[in-house]
Amino acid sequence: MYHKLIIAGNLGRDPEMRYLQDGTAVTNFSVAVSDGYGDRKKTLWVRVGVFGRRAEVANQYLSKGSKILVE
Repeated sequence: MYHKLIIAGNLGRDPEMRYLQDGTAVTNFSVAVSDGYGDRKKTLWVRVGVFGRRAEVANQYLSKGSKILVE
């Protein structure tokens, strides 16, 4: 069984990067996604973690408010 999740939204704050003991980069950030419409509109927060070279690139180019699509 295979599931695919696509998240489109804006970064809620600057990404936070750290390194694991083996030297692998890890970047964490939160994405704000709007759900609903009119009076029923609400914001969902999704936590995302990226590893390796992609983590370093995400930390370099993303900042608070950036529009992002995560697949």
